[in-house]
Amino acid sequence: MISRIATLAAITIAAIAPAAAQERAVPPKFYASAAEVDRLLAKAKAEHKGDSTNTNEIIVSDGPYPVQLEYRTGTTPPSIHKGQAELIYVIDGGCTLIEGGTLEGVEPGPGPTLHANGIKGGKPQKLSKGDYVMVPPDTPHWYTDVRGTFVSMTIHVPLAAK
Repeated sequence: MISRIATLAAITIAAIAPAAAQERAVPPKFYASAAEVDRLLAKAKAEHKGDSTNTNEIIVSDGPYPVQLEYRTGTTPPSIHKGQAELIYVIDGGCTLIEGGTLEGVEPGPGPTLHANGIKGGKPQKLSKGDYVMVPPDTPHWYTDVRGTFVSMTIHVPLAAK
């Protein structure tokens, strides 16, 4: 399973590295062993602050393309990533991802991500271990109905919305 994550991360970074995007202050890191990913997961679990938050750890990174481990135990606020698609691979657990619709109660913040209080409309999709999802750029999405824990690997890819 971890080798699938490492392979997916390497392929994704190689495919998108030439794309122009705003730089983030994340040092380059091109490899993470399975043992390191296990340690990152244990760290995320230990530092997790509650059901309405997600805890992120960087697995590998090249400039503006961090591959993140995300750990959730409950519903987190819906969001939109302006000008970015998001690839999600479910490592463990399950939830319902609501995708599409319109954000309600938007809370603007720094960077390309907007958070909100809810989504009006949208299509629910049950997610479980082993699933992949590509959220198109500028698309509202919301992790709800987390069953136990929900652990995913994500990467945000700068793309123009269609």
